[in-house]
This record gives sequence, structure tokens and C-alpha cells, in this order.
Amino acid sequence: MSDEAPPLGLFDPEPSAVKQVPNRPSDSSEHLDETLRVLSDEAEALTEGMNDAQRAAVVSEARQLCIIAGAGSGKTRVLTRRIAYGSLTGGFDPRRVLTVTFTRKAANELTSRLRNLGLRDSVAAGTFHGIAYTQLRSRWAEQGKSAPELLDRKFAFVARLIDNKRDLYPLDAIGEIEWAKARRIRPSQYVTEAARANRKSPAAPGLVAEVYGQYEHAKNKRGLIDFDDMLILCRRQLEDDPAYADAQRWRFRHLFVDEFQDVNPLQFALLQAWLGEESDLCVVGDPRQAIFGWNGADSAYLEQFDSLFPAAETIELRHNYRSSPQIIGMANAVLRHGRSLIPTRPTGPLPTTHTFETDRAEARGVARAIRDARKPGSKWSDQAVLVRTNAQVTMLEEALRK
Repeated sequence: MSDEAPPLGLFDPEPSAVKQVPNRPSDSSEHLDETLRVLSDEAEALTEGMNDAQRAAVVSEARQLCIIAGAGSGKTRVLTRRIAYGSLTGGFDPRRVLTVTFTRKAANELTSRLRNLGLRDSVAAGTFHGIAYTQLRSRWAEQGKSAPELLDRKFAFVARLIDNKRDLYPLDAIGEIEWAKARRIRPSQYVTEAARANRKSPAAPGLVAEVYGQYEHAKNKRGLIDFDDMLILCRRQLEDDPAYADAQRWRFRHLFVDEFQDVNPLQFALLQAWLGEESDLCVVGDPRQAIFGWNGADSAYLEQFDSLFPAAETIELRHNYRSSPQIIGMANAVLRHGRSLIPTRPTGPLPTTHTFETDRAEARGVARAIRDARKPGSKWSDQAVLVRTNAQVTMLEEALRK
């Protein structure tokens, strides 16, 4: 799997490096008291330098905890220290922690930070797809079944299905199929559900539904699965075999989900299947950073967390440690509604904004700004352009060359 490698530490954790409270020695209560004091001091050290909200999120004993973490508020620091703090104080067994991220890079960073805090590889971390695929392969091996082939390159596969349908392009069809599967919409439901969601279909909705149905039929006929099928099949295994589900829920009792604003209905359904009666759940996210609604994500899972889990506690992290007050002021003005960020850094220059009628005009404007900002003797590489999507890069490169 090119972008969804098996999650780190999953199913084969090393013994935790975090100090555990030993069994009471029969002849040395003083030894135990000293051990408890050391552990208490180490746990408290994890919250040093934190603001009140960050510390509350780290030490909270809530079974369901929702952390609304604004941009630059230290959410990864809070998440990793909550895991380490719980491991030191006995709230969590690090070998039974499962942390779900949205990219392999994020999983690697989280695991690296936990190692630095003394947990080494005992905590499992990975993406929804990576974790599901690892669980499925283990399950299939137990059942003596071969893992089906993964359809990870869909373009040619879908192009053959729409060879004579000129009104629909393969990439557009793939996007709609992935959106529908993320929303748990079957081919027969696509027309109705796309209209209900005010979805702008790239072609006639009936044509999209037809190609979607052909895609599922052709894929199943050849014994292939795609990334979304991993989540569907993993959830089905948990639903169909209570004993297997109980074993998985015992194995991973403490669940943490990062970037929860980007969870889609299919991922949330799998998360529900992972949760048992004894499970605890901590989610971290920011509804103002939800940008994947076009791809099926639903920030309502984060915004309505207390409705989904009535006993949950919600803590907001609003102090920004990344940007100047001037940038934070502009961000708050643009977003306008509640949860304004609170700046903590020194004052900086006023940001400026420019608008353009077209994307190409924008690219030319950026190129001019770079040229005008370059000082004699300075390097072009002293400047950088940040973009939201890769599609913008091509036009910027063209404008810069000119």
C-alpha cells in the first residue's frame, strides 16, 4: 500500500518503557512509597509549561473527551502527553492504546513524540485504512484465507467502464464513487442522496449511479477491494463475530482520534465498531479546519460530540503559539463566529491581502510580489509560496518562469 502502510506498533508492541507501579514488596513499603512519589513527579512534569486548558485536557479522567484545538494551540503536544500521563498514573495501559491519524506521516510523528516521552513502540498508531487492513490480514490469516488484491490505481479500471460515455471523465467518476462510499451510499441510492446533499454531479446523476454500480460489480467479480472496502469489511468482521469483536475491543481499550473534523460516516461507523462498553475515547480536532466535506467528511461528528456521547467532557484550546497577534486578528475577523483564537507571540507586521479575478491572474500577482520583494544580494530561495492544493503549483511555476 503506497500511502497507507500498516500502522506502527500494531499487534506486536514492545514492552512499555514507561515505569509501571510494581507489586507491593512484602518487606518494603518504603520502596513502594518512593516509587509512587517518583511516578507522581514524572506525571506532573508532563504538564509543566502548559496553560490551564492544555493541562485540563492532559489530566482529565473523562471516559469520552472532546478536545477542540484551534490552529497552533499545541494539540499534538496535548494528545501525546495525555497518553503518557495516563500511562504513568495507571489510567491507560500503553499496550492497549490505539491512536488513529489521517496520514502515515502524522502517525510517524506521533509515535516519535511518544518515544521521546518514554513509551517507545508500545502505543499503536496508524490511519483508519492502515489499521483496518492490518486487522483484516490478521483475520484472514486466522481463517486460512488469502487476502484479496487491492485496487489502488483506479483510473484505468474506471476508464474501461466509461469508454463510450463521453459525458463522464474517469477522475470525476472516481471522485463521486469515493464520496458515495465515504457517505455509505450504495449505487441505487446515489441519485436521491446526491440531491439531498445538494451535490453537484459531474454528469447526469443517473449516469454516475450506473457507472458506480458497474464499478462495484466489476470489482467484486475480479475479487478486488479498494481502500473504502477495507473499512466496510473490517466493520463487518466485528459485527458478524462477537467473540472476535470482544477480543479486538479488549486489545485496544483506549482510542484516540486526531483531526476528528475530517472523519466521514464510513470511518465513524468503523470507530463505533471498535468501541466496546469498557472503551474510552479521546478525539481532537477543530471544526474551523474542516476542508474535506467535498470528499465525504462530516465535521458534525466533532461539533455534536456531546450529543453522540452524552457523558463526554469538552475542552477548548484557544491559545495560539504559532502566529503573531496581527495574523490571529485577521483569522478571527475572517472566521467571525465563536472560538476566537488568543495570540501569545510578540507583535509582528500587518499581513496584507489581495484579490484576483482568476487563478492565472493570482499566479501572475504572486510572481510580481516575489520579484518586487527580492532585495539586492538576496537569494530567490529566501522566499516561499504556500498553496492549499497541488493544482495551484503548475500555474505558479508557469508565472515564475515567465
